[in-house]
Amino acid sequence: MVSPTDASETPSGRKLGRPADTDSIDTRDRIILCACTKFAGEGFDGTTNKDIASLAGVSSAALYHYFPSKADLYVAVCEHINTVFERVFQRARDFDPRLERRMTALLVENGKIGNETPFIVGFVTGIASVLKKHPEVAEGANVFNASFRRMTLELIETSTEKEGILAGGSEAGFADLTISALAGFGRLSARGEHDRRAAAAEMYLRLIRAAAHK
Repeated sequence: MVSPTDASETPSGRKLGRPADTDSIDTRDRIILCACTKFAGEGFDGTTNKDIASLAGVSSAALYHYFPSKADLYVAVCEHINTVFERVFQRARDFDPRLERRMTALLVENGKIGNETPFIVGFVTGIASVLKKHPEVAEGANVFNASFRRMTLELIETSTEKEGILAGGSEAGFADLTISALAGFGRLSARGEHDRRAAAAEMYLRLIRAAAHK
């Protein structure tokens, strides 16, 4: 697993690496990424603020300075991951206007996240179960879920050459299908089953390509 301080996408868009507590932005970034790792690996209930502080190399008092509660920290992680996926979807949109090519780019980008920062995938796949037990984190979880669906739908709506793929179906329906597929791929990545994830994603893309070129 990549350590939190090695992640390429930090909450502030900067790379970490300065000594602990010498820069408040770096410290906040490190806390968020370490919290993401602990929440992904141990779950919300199995993670304590003390665990996160220890991993981040800060005191518990310093952690509380940035985040008054574990729920506040969970919401901050949701916001950070939302930013990560905003960049992912932007790269997929910029790659090509055609829906087939955009879906290929999206799956490649998501595969990179699963391989390089699996703690992000682990966190995302656990959001639904955390939300059921802890409504206090709904602010972040619901915003992320709604934003992810919106970005997926926009990727499809603004694409070209999509009639064959949609085959008379709705753009919203295809967006929900894509989200379901990505969730399944994410669960495989979170379990470390990268070969299965790659094979499943390739099969999904084959179906899209076949529909696009029939």
